[in-house]
Amino acid sequence: MNSYFEHPSIAVLDRDEILFAVEDERFTGIKHGRTYSPYQTYLPVASLYHGLAAVDATVDDIDEIGYSYHRWTHLRSLAGCFTGKRVSGFREELTAFLSLVNLRQAMRSGYDIPRRYRDRIFPEKLARVPFREYHHHLAHAASAFHCSDFEEALVVVADGAGERSATSVYRGRGGQLERIGGVDLPNSLGIFYSMITAHLGFEPFSDEFKVMGLAAYGEPAHRQACSRILRLGPDGSYVLDLAALRSLDTLLGPARRPGEPLAQRHKDIARSVQDRLTEALHHVLGHWLGRTGLRNVCLAGGTFLNCVANGSLARDPRIEGIFVQPAAHDAGTAIGAAALSAVRRGGGPKVVFRSAALGTSHTAAACEKACAAAEVPHVRPAPEDMIDAVARRLADGEVVGVFRGRMEFGPRALGMRSLLASPADPAMRDRLNRIKGREDFRPVAPIVLREHFDTYFDGQPNRYMLFTTRALERTVREAPSAVHVDGTARVQCVQEDEDPWLHALITRFAELTGLPMVINTSLNVRGKPIVESPAEALACLGSTAMNLLVLEDVLAGPGAPDAVRQAVGSAGSGVAEGTA
Repeated sequence: MNSYFEHPSIAVLDRDEILFAVEDERFTGIKHGRTYSPYQTYLPVASLYHGLAAVDATVDDIDEIGYSYHRWTHLRSLAGCFTGKRVSGFREELTAFLSLVNLRQAMRSGYDIPRRYRDRIFPEKLARVPFREYHHHLAHAASAFHCSDFEEALVVVADGAGERSATSVYRGRGGQLERIGGVDLPNSLGIFYSMITAHLGFEPFSDEFKVMGLAAYGEPAHRQACSRILRLGPDGSYVLDLAALRSLDTLLGPARRPGEPLAQRHKDIARSVQDRLTEALHHVLGHWLGRTGLRNVCLAGGTFLNCVANGSLARDPRIEGIFVQPAAHDAGTAIGAAALSAVRRGGGPKVVFRSAALGTSHTAAACEKACAAAEVPHVRPAPEDMIDAVARRLADGEVVGVFRGRMEFGPRALGMRSLLASPADPAMRDRLNRIKGREDFRPVAPIVLREHFDTYFDGQPNRYMLFTTRALERTVREAPSAVHVDGTARVQCVQEDEDPWLHALITRFAELTGLPMVINTSLNVRGKPIVESPAEALACLGSTAMNLLVLEDVLAGPGAPDAVRQAVGSAGSGVAEGTA
């Protein structure tokens, strides 16, 4: 379980298999699940309830709760508030410690547990479940190494901070993770990137991905200033100059106000901080690759959601295999803590991680019921007609929402809760950004059939959209909306054995258009989490300019009946149609 600061989440493991994982934001409707605050004790009770319901269990069935933060290590680090080793104040950090102390009391008291959840969560029994705290970076490391296929690997964690650690390096072998190095606060790569995110007028600890996207429009004009703020040292070390970080107005120019137009200066700052982060990560990994001789790498921590840096690291010739935890941010530590508890209790060194589709699901009947309640026209075609209808509408330039299967765990929509469109129209990216209410500089991601990846892209193929790749000339010509302004793309590969429905859809789209890819962005609107329920998906359909919505076996929207009739054609497979 994770609930410290942001991204509260839970994961359910049974022996060596991950059965369920979800972020609390999907139920609260609050992006990141809670405010980034040290002052609030937070129990992700909605996630816990839905996790137990998904596996038909109650708190009686829980052997142990693994928690991804260690309060006593945090308390021992508070001296850093007086020695310059923490950027935050003593009172703030002490309050954060007390919020952790109060977590067990929150479980015991029952105040946070609504009555509707008490058929599975009994406060008096939850308080008696064994509760074990793990160091934050160790939980991050476990979420990557234990979910990877590697028997031995170099494991690197980088984020804002965990207790006192900012970057941690481990050797993973079998069921063991041995910490072999690292960099402590205040020298944090995450804080470096987040503070410049704030300087650019975006939300720190939230909008860093926007800076990553904006960087493609800039030049490294502020390289020298960023090198002064973040200095690289010997043996894979680095130093964050706090005085320079507090003087960004002097070094980089005045801070941008939120909502203020983006000037070229801001784009150049974004490019400069992105380049410096990438250099620093190469510096850290390069040293430890050389020192250990290891060739497989596992990465976790919010910094490694930076797919531009990941794509660059993947091109290092010394790396033979690379695995980035898809939920590399703090939510993923719920998996790591659960894995550490499972291994400690005698489980195998690896946990089964078949895909990131680990969240809630809804039946077709529930989707039909939601359509009827919302008075949305809907049909329930045969599976092959659904595929054909959606592919044809995508080929015709329409935007289709997809709500199917189990919800993705992590920040990326991977075709389970997505908006899909054709990449052939050069204006489609801007159209999707308008539908979502997103900034116009942000890219969208292509989903390509794995067997065609090398035809269109050069780089690391990945099913979780975690690496940028170079788009080949053919891609720029045939699928312009799939390509970012700098000629790169954050690609998701799909294989038939991993996602038969999505593979079949793109295959049919390719038969119609000649393009074995679509473009994808998450099914939500700006400022809200990815949708969790059919009602939320229908709200997106009704409040945006998307054309159709797939809800499991149901196709919804004013054009749904005509779309299916077109697909069925004169042969007629039979369609169940409903309009309220």
